[in-house]
Amino acid sequence: MNTILEDFYELREILSSFNTLQKKYNWLLTDLDGSLPDTYLDYFMDYRIYPNEARGSTYWITGEKLTELANKEDIYFAWGVFSAFNKNEHIDLDMLKEEPYADGNPNFWVETPIIQHPKAMTELVLWDSSLVLLLSKDKKISTNFRNKFKEFKDLESYNKEPF
Repeated sequence: MNTILEDFYELREILSSFNTLQKKYNWLLTDLDGSLPDTYLDYFMDYRIYPNEARGSTYWITGEKLTELANKEDIYFAWGVFSAFNKNEHIDLDMLKEEPYADGNPNFWVETPIIQHPKAMTELVLWDSSLVLLLSKDKKISTNFRNKFKEFKDLESYNKEPF
């Protein structure tokens, strides 16, 4: 189920809507723009930071640590893609071929958007501090998200609306 919110929420609010289901996954964080102080780098199982390069930084984190991180007061993301993977999946950040991105990605605005990484179960997209998109194969996450944020719209229906 693919969902869009035409409002913006902090990561902690979004994760709380999942009712702890985010903890059953490991998460790949890509295309981040916001506040992630270096003091929190030890929360990650692995990361690659590419300052001043076209390639974005990538981070690999457990759902438990992501939840802890999201609850820090000085964490904020205006842009970003949070991709959930089953715990038995391993992502080698040096060999990452599919690097999910939000900024400038036209593939969210098609008839049937799909999760960017083929092994990901859920993709949470923070879009320019103005939209939140959730693409998920985990129906419980989608249902919990829609129950918490009643103003949601189905993304496929949203994409059919005239501008």
